[in-house]
Amino acid sequence: MTTLEEIIRFAVQREEAAYRLYKSAAEKSTSIAARKMFEEMAAEEAGHKEVFSRVEVAEAVGKMSARQPDMKLAEYLAEIPLKPDMTYDEILRYGIKTEESAYRLYLAAADMTDDPKLRKILESFAQVELGHKKKLEEVYDERVLTEM
Repeated sequence: MTTLEEIIRFAVQREEAAYRLYKSAAEKSTSIAARKMFEEMAAEEAGHKEVFSRVEVAEAVGKMSARQPDMKLAEYLAEIPLKPDMTYDEILRYGIKTEESAYRLYLAAADMTDDPKLRKILESFAQVELGHKKKLEEVYDERVLTEM
């Protein structure tokens, strides 16, 4: 990904996949608290998708910095494939990895823009994704690691 349009298209797809993942996790969860957390995360991801879907690429490109740093996206992609029959443990691991990836992606994209408003949006999304990662790690620690 070298253009803002590619980044935005990727972000929309990533947010949609995260939405579906968390809706599925909510349905599979036996814990009321975990179900609620996953439903809240799904709603946040749907909101992110909506924001990215409304970004005017032509306008945003004019506000991008001339520098195009290597975003190293290969490092950010999840290693666990998304599949419809994922176990609760797999959902958590996939979620942790993808939230970390999203966090890094949004920080790298924020670093590419000179527009303070777009930078703030991207940095804000990065922090939300980091918060999701931390929540998932807590659930993983509590529900998976302690049961091993």
